[in-house]
Amino acid sequence: MYSIYTAYYDLIATASLLNIKKNKKFSAVPVYPLFRDICLMIYQINKDILDDSVQLDPTIKKIRHRVKLFQKKDNYKVYNRIVDLHTYQFGNDIDNLGFYLEGDKLVGSTIYTTYIFQDTHFFSTNPKETGKIALAFAKMVGESAGLIIEKLIEKSNYTLPLMDPPTFLYNDDKPYRDKDILSTKFYGEDQNHNVALTRLVVSLQEASTCIWLYKGISIKYDKLQLENYILLRLLTIKADEVMDNLKNMRRFLPDNFNQIDENCQFKLSAIINKFDSEIEEECKELRNMIHYNEDRENFLDYVNSKMKKDNNYINALTYKIVSDYMAPFNDIISDYLRINNIKSMSDFEKITRRVFTLIKRRDFRSTNSNKHPNK
Repeated sequence: MYSIYTAYYDLIATASLLNIKKNKKFSAVPVYPLFRDICLMIYQINKDILDDSVQLDPTIKKIRHRVKLFQKKDNYKVYNRIVDLHTYQFGNDIDNLGFYLEGDKLVGSTIYTTYIFQDTHFFSTNPKETGKIALAFAKMVGESAGLIIEKLIEKSNYTLPLMDPPTFLYNDDKPYRDKDILSTKFYGEDQNHNVALTRLVVSLQEASTCIWLYKGISIKYDKLQLENYILLRLLTIKADEVMDNLKNMRRFLPDNFNQIDENCQFKLSAIINKFDSEIEEECKELRNMIHYNEDRENFLDYVNSKMKKDNNYINALTYKIVSDYMAPFNDIISDYLRINNIKSMSDFEKITRRVFTLIKRRDFRSTNSNKHPNK
């Protein structure tokens, strides 16, 4: 029965987070990792508890499997597709990669959004349709979560406590700063290095979301509440995946990883070693409980037992994840990429470049037409 309770609390709490209002940072960076998280939960609950009895939009399964911040043999394909889609949307003559900064620190990028939504019918190559499609996706996810919750209540023989989703208050009227740059100023000729950069940016957005969550809902409780429950749930998933991504890069892209690590004064290796010696085992244990199992210990009963032994368990672990790992990682990668120092094009430069491109296209078509006149 604990698997049903865990699933129920997961969906209620995460759906509530996705309804945060009056937070101008939310819609730029945190919302997309949280969309990925709720797709993971919806898919896994339907598979593990409801025996796939609910017919889900195939996008949910695709996004669920992007809990991994790398795609094994498809890393080159993913990188090329991300660049191609940005180029198709905005062209290759003007700034075509979007980044979000807080002060001079990088916190996210449109690279993450493309990574999550590529190969789904909720990704549009027309930037003007992005808002409309995002609303359609949010509506689909909300309806799917609502249906899964109804099924869980039914499966529990109506023993689950009926509750209205809590209202998370996280007011913030200061948006992140947008910064666009040309992809050729970010990516270079080395394909392996470009893959490494892409994976670092995707991981950075997960880390930034951990920091954002912690700042917003890190109220110290001495007992298990929905707020500290979902904070621990999401932070352990994200921290484990961020560190797993770094270790995978170190193993399969050793030259690139070592070059980046050396440039960062070996801080990446240090943070991996510290994580492995201090909290890797605990985070992995909690992260692996994204699977719901009626016969084994689930996230809810595991955390309950921990809190009975130490009522500071969640406070201590969530603080350590953010202050010792996610925040330093965010700083390391932001300082390495130095997005704030890359020059963006002025509006005048964009206009002149685009006009020049259109003239070249017209001249090219005219030349081809003269070479092949109609007979």
